[in-house]
Amino acid sequence: MADFKKIAKIFEDRIEHVDYYETRAHLRAKNELLDILEGETKQLIFLIGEPGCGKSIFLYNLPKFLDSYHIIRFNTPFFEPVDFIKNLITRTGAQVHNYSLEELISQAVELYKDTDTIVAIDEAQLLSKEMVELLRILADSKAFWFIMAMHKHESAKILQEPQFSSRPHRIIEIGRLEMDEAREYMAKELLKAGAYGLEQEFSKKRAKQIYGLTKGNFRDTKKLLNRMFLLMDAALKLGKEEYTKPISCLVTMAAIDGGLLDS
Repeated sequence: MADFKKIAKIFEDRIEHVDYYETRAHLRAKNELLDILEGETKQLIFLIGEPGCGKSIFLYNLPKFLDSYHIIRFNTPFFEPVDFIKNLITRTGAQVHNYSLEELISQAVELYKDTDTIVAIDEAQLLSKEMVELLRILADSKAFWFIMAMHKHESAKILQEPQFSSRPHRIIEIGRLEMDEAREYMAKELLKAGAYGLEQEFSKKRAKQIYGLTKGNFRDTKKLLNRMFLLMDAALKLGKEEYTKPISCLVTMAAIDGGLLDS
């Protein structure tokens, strides 16, 4: 019998200490990004997509396919302009020379202008207006590449701001899993976990049911699978063998437990 609790951990909603699964949407985004980096001047790049599409995972794994670039990643955008610039300066090993924002910007630009540095900011829709203006100034200096990940529905408003609409920038969108890809993802992860044979129990019908509930959202797909295998583990311990297979009612229970369906 498979170790359902161990399998459930594979589908936990986290970005660290997990194997990166490159979806087709991620592959397209990666290729778009590489084309921009290789063929254009330094500028702002907006990475957009619905919540749960895998923007954070994509940013976390940038060093894996951009090994010739220096990646500086910020997971949360809650900082003030002066603190942000000081952070960039001290990351080079240099000391902050003064505390005037204008002079700090000049120092940072001088330190980074001859480097291939990408500053990646997650949840960028939460940036303050002051920070947005600072990033515009830094982007205009051509000393940095910026990748700003944000929710698709909130990006439209930000991109209409004059400081972005009137300046060079690129938009890369990460989409949803496709139906056959979702099934392939489940099977590959189960095989990777050594659950041989279990992947065959995810028939087209069952995969279609899961896809219908998650609508191809990567995070929701993982959430449902995580809850389902935890329920299967609980059923095994209680001797409820009929619930140790991915049957329809178990999928529904996992969706309810994960908040994807109302009870």
